[in-house]
Amino acid sequence: MRNCILCISLICLLGMAQGWLCCAADPMEPAFLELARYFSRGDASMMPSDGNDLDIITTGRRKWDLLEADIASARQYIWIEYYRWREDASGLRIRDLIIRKLREGVEVKILLDDVANAFIHKAYYDELRKAGAKLQFFTDTEHQLWEMFHGINCRNHRKILIIDGKVGYTGGMNLGIPYRDKWDDAHLRIQGPAVSSLARLFSQMWAERMGPALKRGMAKRLAEEDTIITTFSHLETMIPTPCTFHDKTVQVASGRGGDHFLEEGVCRILQMAKHYVYFQTPYFCPTEPVLKAMKDASGRGVDVRIMIPAKADVIVMDTANSSFFKECIEEGISIILTTGRFDHSKTIICDNYLSVIGSLNLDYRSLIINNEVIALITDPEIALERRDSFLERSKGAKKIDAAFLASIYKKKGLLMRFWRRNSQQL
Repeated sequence: MRNCILCISLICLLGMAQGWLCCAADPMEPAFLELARYFSRGDASMMPSDGNDLDIITTGRRKWDLLEADIASARQYIWIEYYRWREDASGLRIRDLIIRKLREGVEVKILLDDVANAFIHKAYYDELRKAGAKLQFFTDTEHQLWEMFHGINCRNHRKILIIDGKVGYTGGMNLGIPYRDKWDDAHLRIQGPAVSSLARLFSQMWAERMGPALKRGMAKRLAEEDTIITTFSHLETMIPTPCTFHDKTVQVASGRGGDHFLEEGVCRILQMAKHYVYFQTPYFCPTEPVLKAMKDASGRGVDVRIMIPAKADVIVMDTANSSFFKECIEEGISIILTTGRFDHSKTIICDNYLSVIGSLNLDYRSLIINNEVIALITDPEIALERRDSFLERSKGAKKIDAAFLASIYKKKGLLMRFWRRNSQQL
């Protein structure tokens, strides 16, 4: 009887232990752990973190609904780092909501790329400064002429927004009507420890760019009277949509202009892939190391697919993109051209485990020249969702074959050869 009781007790304990093990977070696969170490740049605080709740956002309207509600709920600070912030109805709405938060005592820091926003009226930014926002531009074109001449080609292409250290946004969407209403894209809303990594990237860049608040010589200050601000009282009662994914592992990484860091990172993903790597990018002018890594992966039997819009938003990019098609097709790399709404997404999915969402295009500028940010998610559930989304988007898209290549080379072969040789200049 005693032995029987001991056996039953042992079985119960083993069952409980098995339950604990099943509930514990699965360890990261060794190859992906090595990749995570690379993307951390040797900084333990930038390694992947567990316990993140995520929304993967693929429509501008959903981002704006969530973002407006999050901004309206801010109590301490709002940090904004964007490549482009357009002076249209969408940008004005966000600006006016931020001005309202400034008047409530919320700290606001804004870091923008000056080249991408060169034609925005200066008074647009002066309204933010007048309300108390701390605003800087990436390149100081008034007080840092040496930097302007030698670094103007390097842009700050990152998209980061942080609210009270609790919510963070990053991905491909800028602030403006095209991103809200006209294009498809991929963006990420994070709640959890990974927000601190985004905040760290922002703080580093902010400290590096400390200087005059406005860089291009501001117009004379606006009149002292208050500007009429759009009312947002209804936002106080808005409840953000609950996150779709819970308790996920996320790592945030950033490439700095000229350091080849993200180029090497993409190559490493391709080198470690065993089954497939799917890319979404609006601009496809890869560097030679990335193109070689794609060819090598395909040669090992890895299914490499590149999804690109059939019609780019920049006219020259249609020809530049297509200049790489023949070389890819000959190496077994699939090229998929999507029609309909322009797709600005920048994503990578690998082996039902890794998903990448960020600002990184597959072109020379993003891979080497610009400052970029990506979020790496190591989770089978999200990878499968992203894979299924990729495959669904592929339905009805045109897959490039030899006949199609012959037709486009006949029409614009000379231009394609030109851009193939000069893609680094785009």
